[in-house]
Amino acid sequence: MEFLILFFLLIIGLILILIEILFIPGTTIFGIFGILAIFYSDYLSFQYFGTEFAIVYSIANSILVLLIVIYSLKSNTWKGIALDKIHDVKVKNNFNTIKVGDKGKTSSALRPYGKAVFSDKFYEVKSSENFIDENKKIKIINILQDKIIVKKIK
Repeated sequence: MEFLILFFLLIIGLILILIEILFIPGTTIFGIFGILAIFYSDYLSFQYFGTEFAIVYSIANSILVLLIVIYSLKSNTWKGIALDKIHDVKVKNNFNTIKVGDKGKTSSALRPYGKAVFSDKFYEVKSSENFIDENKKIKIINILQDKIIVKKIK
């Protein structure tokens, strides 16, 4: 029974340390609990089996933890679950029917985002000013990749 307790504490400690290193960078509770579980396993080995066994057990634990951490940090170890695709798709600019300088009307209040109508089509626009009320005349001053920037005209 004592061997089983030592084994489970060691395995739980290793799993928590690997979670800390691979998935949650920084010093978090997983790493702290992992180290505590391994140290407690060493402490219990002294309590249950005496000094000679505990020293061998502690050295073996240290070597095992070191080897597992080094193996898990190798670049090819986690290649199967790592993301290796590069997302290179660009957002299409669907603002073909409008251009800078076009005039329209707000269909909702722009705070600073809202809806506006240009050539009988609705677009989501952003005000270059703070707020523009509903049903006010506006003019396109810039078209970015995914935004239409407008300003109020008088």
